[in-house]
Amino acid sequence: MSSNVKTILKNDVNYSVISKPATEWIWNAIHQNKWEEQTFKIFDRFLNPENSYIDLGAWIGPTVLYGAHKAKHVYGVEPDPVAFNELIINIQLNPFIAKKVTCINAALAEESGTISLYMRSEFGDSTSSLLPTIAENSCKVKAITIHDLINENRIENINFIKMDIEGGEYFLIPTVHDFLQSQKPTLYLSIHPGFLKEHVMLMSSNQGETSDHFNIQTEKLLDCLQFYKYIYDVFGNPVKKDAILDVTYTGEFLFTNECW
Repeated sequence: MSSNVKTILKNDVNYSVISKPATEWIWNAIHQNKWEEQTFKIFDRFLNPENSYIDLGAWIGPTVLYGAHKAKHVYGVEPDPVAFNELIINIQLNPFIAKKVTCINAALAEESGTISLYMRSEFGDSTSSLLPTIAENSCKVKAITIHDLINENRIENINFIKMDIEGGEYFLIPTVHDFLQSQKPTLYLSIHPGFLKEHVMLMSSNQGETSDHFNIQTEKLLDCLQFYKYIYDVFGNPVKKDAILDVTYTGEFLFTNECW
């Protein structure tokens, strides 16, 4: 058999997942406390049974399955068709939390319709992106605006958003600025300057243009989040704008109005 059901125990949470050869590493790492330990601590701190959260870049469900035990409801948004199919299986394996999870096979974007999703090595590996980075191999997926996402799924009481979309954050954040500023959910943001640099280099052979474009996009992203009172790293340490600008490949930061 190429896959089997595995039980994961994480802190005070346990759930079942389908363990496939391509993704069993993530479940083994979580079970052994070797994958993003601070992410789970952040969820423990900021999620609660009275509020729901949106998981942008839900992948196959490592954060969704944990977060569903902590929040009122989880809205898992994942455009990758391979990852989404595995996400659905994992949710179905846990009927006691399935009613608390809504899975949306789409990419959050500036306009609703269709959009290209680009792969790096293969779809389902957690690195597919709305940005072409090392190649332009892609598939068409559903695109949805933040307002259509909220209205179509009747989303209420959102106090937290996890955004891990492999470089797409640079172009998405400005389009959801008004929503974030009005609702002010805590934003757990993964930034991928390495992906952005690869994207710009792929699209332009001018090294000077590459550097300028990267700096402009990074500054634009941070300017859109200036209304948050606090910025923390994953350990709860306050950070300033320069620390984010210094990230070379990937980094995670928390933008919030709650004092940690």
